[in-house]
Amino acid sequence: MAGNAPSLVSRAQLARYAGVSRAAVTNWHKRGPDFPEPADTERELFDLDQVTAWLSSRAVPANARRPHEPAGTTYADRVRAHAGDRAAEKPPHSSRSDVAAIDSALLRLLDDLRGVSAPGEAAFLLSIMVFLRSAHPDHWDVLRERIHHGTADGSVFATDFADILPPFTSEAFRGLGAGTLRRVVHGVDEIDVQHRGQETLLTAFNRALAFLEKDAVSRHTDLSTPEPVVRTLVNLLASDRSFESVYDPFCRTGGFLSEAVQARRGTDPKKDPRVSGAVLNERVFAVASMNMQMHGIEADLGRGPGLPWDDGRADGAADLILANPPFNMSHLPAGNPTRESFRYGEPPKENANFRWLQYVIDRLSPNGRAGVVMANGASSSANAKEAAIRANMVEDGAVECLITLPDRLFQHTAIPVTLWILKAPTGRCGEILFIDAHGLGSMTSRTTRTLRKEDTELIRSTYDGWRTGKRHDFAKKAANISRVATIHEIRDKRYSLRPSMYVSGSKPHTDMAEQKAHITSLIQRLDSLCGQIPLVEARTDQVIREAQRWIP
Repeated sequence: MAGNAPSLVSRAQLARYAGVSRAAVTNWHKRGPDFPEPADTERELFDLDQVTAWLSSRAVPANARRPHEPAGTTYADRVRAHAGDRAAEKPPHSSRSDVAAIDSALLRLLDDLRGVSAPGEAAFLLSIMVFLRSAHPDHWDVLRERIHHGTADGSVFATDFADILPPFTSEAFRGLGAGTLRRVVHGVDEIDVQHRGQETLLTAFNRALAFLEKDAVSRHTDLSTPEPVVRTLVNLLASDRSFESVYDPFCRTGGFLSEAVQARRGTDPKKDPRVSGAVLNERVFAVASMNMQMHGIEADLGRGPGLPWDDGRADGAADLILANPPFNMSHLPAGNPTRESFRYGEPPKENANFRWLQYVIDRLSPNGRAGVVMANGASSSANAKEAAIRANMVEDGAVECLITLPDRLFQHTAIPVTLWILKAPTGRCGEILFIDAHGLGSMTSRTTRTLRKEDTELIRSTYDGWRTGKRHDFAKKAANISRVATIHEIRDKRYSLRPSMYVSGSKPHTDMAEQKAHITSLIQRLDSLCGQIPLVEARTDQVIREAQRWIP
């Protein structure tokens, strides 16, 4: 095996290398004579060299061989080839021409599905098919053969391939005619992977998700966190730092998790961290599951969708937590009141921001750190409960740094956000670093902004310099966007944590887009309440009539 190939692999990684399903690996382990036992029993990781030696005598059946594989090819041959590629694997950097070609192919398929499926459903369906081709090449070959013979339509496919389809995806195919399914399979099959292989399919998968997210009328507009935000947080907390576990309590499609694992692989390719997360709804759960497998990551997302504090979900601590929970979300389920307690105070029912922040702190390991994306209002809200919680978090030493990012980074909202860098509480606070980066970035379109590499590097060097004490290396540049405030200053400002209140030369700014979004949210809430009035009145009349029947 290549010298820098990973020595320990999970079942999911081994299945990916060998081009089989994870169930096949389980069967090898259970029924295969002398199949190696896990080298790491706690995490069930296998020694790659031992497994490869075991597979060297097991030829790939003729009906499962790929077109380029000669007779006599063994599963060990596949593992050696794939693991060698994996050892040198980098995050995908497809050229613009590659992305344009993939977009063109996907747009043709979306056009073919017009009138058959809604745009969002069509993009979801394409992501499943790209996933199937990438993660289950043998089953993809079987599907192509059945399509060729005209023995499969959408319903048959959903039934016969149920064992390998991600959860909550089969319904996307039911009602799909044989002709439409054939066009989709042929279209996905025509995506050229000759030069970049799996990287091309990963790019195609990501582009399908981008089309899904662009469907503004769909329910998937918050599928992912913008790439610049993900990159910034991962650069701050995961790059060049050791962590054994990473967790995202609201992981959307898994962007934070996959990026953190890629960062860890860059420094220690032999061992992936333990990966876990929670997803709120079924459709996004399916996408996140596929995304993890596309990146060769074995992740525990729970048995199904749900809030992280729901009964029966994992309670273990994590070294690294990255999250972008929904902004200002209200009326979250209460969870189990006998289990749930709030370290710093019960948050208001109309806004869950500080429920998320407290939950993240509770899940940190003793030396853990977290990065949480929050609406700007959380850093300085005047709500009495939120202000008290914020003060308690600060005094307990759980807040390390706050970073204001520029507006227009998110596709479906123009409001700026603040990154909260949290740590396991120490019981006291000496100082907090404030970074006001609202003036960084550049517009990529009329409505969208991005953070350039030099922007994220400036933020990272500012944070790293403060943490390591090497402030002279960046003092001149960092002085324009950052300041360290003592606990006495923070107390004087009544625990307001808005960076613009502390950074020299940074004027406190009232963002009109943020104000507008808040007003719009209030109007929508008012409309919702008004819409319930007739139902309440009808129910009241019914109760009165029932009561009158018992009044003499």
